[in-house]
Amino acid sequence: MKEYNILIMNSKELDRDVKVYISLPNSYDIKDQCYPVLYMNDGEVLFKDYDDYKGQSWGIMESYKNNSNLPEVILVGIASGENRNDELFPFSFENRRSSKVMGGKAKDYMDFIVNSLKPVIDNKYRTLSTAENTGILGISVGGVCATYAATSYTDHFSIFGCLSNTFIPIRAKMLELIEKSDFSKVNKMYLDVGTNESKNENARIGYLESNKEVYNVLKEKIDLEKIKFKIIEGSQHEEEDWNKRFPNIIEYLFSE
Repeated sequence: MKEYNILIMNSKELDRDVKVYISLPNSYDIKDQCYPVLYMNDGEVLFKDYDDYKGQSWGIMESYKNNSNLPEVILVGIASGENRNDELFPFSFENRRSSKVMGGKAKDYMDFIVNSLKPVIDNKYRTLSTAENTGILGISVGGVCATYAATSYTDHFSIFGCLSNTFIPIRAKMLELIEKSDFSKVNKMYLDVGTNESKNENARIGYLESNKEVYNVLKEKIDLEKIKFKIIEGSQHEEEDWNKRFPNIIEYLFSE
């Protein structure tokens, strides 16, 4: 049995139906209290909702079921569409393999979250709806989008989780945006990158260098007690590795 709720919303911002997954804290039906919310990109990956679904998630819900000490948070996973790269990259670029231009629609994606999805979640569930209690997390391109959110959407989010970020295609534009952005409203920000994100040596180096570059700019703009960056030895660009570090990330992002 899938231990989460599913919501289908039509998004005028993205011109598609969006599948949304909502996982409630263990105590939600027991306690009469409100909870912080973590919005998560690539919801179908995080909740492992594929046609061959076998009843297990990416590990996120299991982390909560098996660890009563984790901060309790309402998890909201947003499924990607066929234009995932367009929606999650904030800047457009030419794909070297296909020569196609992609990216540039992250603003539309984030506008869907803050203008359409978040009001529904806040109305339907007992949320702590302020920016101080609202986070966004992503992996890979989703991590790039979460980083973009920290530059432009801190009226709505103050907590940011950015894992294995694929900054490589837009690294110069991201650095420029970060340089000129205000991060004074950021309460917590976590970034990481593995040393083995790709089998290709140049891409592996690109992941490491671009993530280091982004962090080096961010740490000059965000108080060091509010930001954490980890280089994870041997970690690959795979669900199993992200799953291992999820509990510690949640602990960091939502602990006081």
